Amino acid sequence: MSVTKSKLFSFLSRSGLYSVEEREGRLVISFSSLDLEGILGGYAEITIEGREEGGKVHLQRVTVVRNGRSEEVNVEALEGWLEYIEMTERGSHNTQ
Repeated sequence: MSVTKSKLFSFLSRSGLYSVEEREGRLVISFSSLDLEGILGGYAEITIEGREEGGKVHLQRVTVVRNGRSEEVNVEALEGWLEYIEMTERGSHNTQ
């Protein structure tokens, strides 16, 4: 499962707080927002681990932290969210 890197970063820059670690083609993205906290009930953060290839982020692992508890979830759980990002974002955010 993958998403265009520039579109993902564009979405994240408008939608909440996020951090990115990039090293040798590997990405770790942590994301939190008030909307996410409202949906999951309390403090919540999603961490996405993957690799970058050809302008795409290929997801390999997703972890949800909710109220201090960490749980790994199936990458496919984000399919609808990633499709939404691909359809709605222009990808104009500079990721360099």
